Amino acid sequence: MGHIPIHRYKIPFSFFLLAAILRCVEAGPAVRQDAAVPEEEVRLAKRAKGGGLSGREIRILWYNVENLFHPSDDSIPGDDEFTPGGVRHWTWKRYRDKLTALAKVIIAAGEGEPPELVGLGEVENDSVLADLADHPILRPYGYSFLHRDSPDHRGMDVGLLYRKERFRVLEWKVHGPPPGGRFPDTRFRATRDMVHICGIAERSSGNGDSLDLFLVHLISRYSGTGATASYRMEQARLLVRLVDSVRLHRRHPLVVMAGDYNEEADGYSMQPLRQPLSCGDSIRAILPEESSGSYKYRGVWERIDRFMVAGETKGYHIEGRILRLPALLTSDEAYGGVKPRRTYVGYSYTGGVSDHLPVLLVIRRRPFLLRSGR
Repeated sequence: MGHIPIHRYKIPFSFFLLAAILRCVEAGPAVRQDAAVPEEEVRLAKRAKGGGLSGREIRILWYNVENLFHPSDDSIPGDDEFTPGGVRHWTWKRYRDKLTALAKVIIAAGEGEPPELVGLGEVENDSVLADLADHPILRPYGYSFLHRDSPDHRGMDVGLLYRKERFRVLEWKVHGPPPGGRFPDTRFRATRDMVHICGIAERSSGNGDSLDLFLVHLISRYSGTGATASYRMEQARLLVRLVDSVRLHRRHPLVVMAGDYNEEADGYSMQPLRQPLSCGDSIRAILPEESSGSYKYRGVWERIDRFMVAGETKGYHIEGRILRLPALLTSDEAYGGVKPRRTYVGYSYTGGVSDHLPVLLVIRRRPFLLRSGR
């Protein structure tokens, strides 16, 4: 796809004249589930019978936006340094600048027509998502959002922006450790929830079929890959159980898993995702053809941000991309080449967006297989 440098992109003023100023907060249930698939999830899977997308295509963006904190202080200890008076001097101007850069990335991802769904990692709260959805650049596209605070010790969550005219949310759930944050067979570790959204991709014809989207941000390798592997494996097992539930209770589901897995698809902790589902189907990683990845660690590019799909995929052309927009990159003085331009290097503000690059999934229905799937 063509690269649109962020600093050169301008939105036509006519968009703003036609935009309806709207901030819509979709409330979701504050339910934290055990590792077993709950009855509510079975009901959700049965409700959206049929499957697949009846329109030409749908685009899903995933972006780990690295510490997108709201400048106001709250009760979460992890946000203290990301305030105007904190050690990072996270001012309102810096916050607004980052939102503007993110809005431009979202526009650039769709080459002027932004994605229907935008999954975000490392967002602090719903205020951040509300501000981003209501940014003047994105306001004309009618984004709403879904978010629920998780038990993550730093207050970092996953959230979703979605275009209300293009995607209708039927229901959504959060899944994670039981109260207290303990996964079976692991030490205590409070972490982020997974989010499951079931919705309908709306098109101009007035009809549409269902899509199940899971947003995940697995536990990081901050304490070492080996020390954290058991956590990620438990999270992978939970994700498999949830996908299994959807696959077993619907005839033709299309399931997409998007997120930061903090490990390559062939990594040790990802073993559960490489095993067949109980119905015999497999989960498939959508890896871009580019050899480079979305995250660079000690000079090595890694593809830890990715999409995985399951269910009724034969009738679709599914393509994954890493968005290497020039404005998101900077010179890698230590290891050569380039690397993502992050917001801070240590405690020094550099004005970048994230230490990750965004990834995009494009799902197109094959013309000769147009059918409702019901």
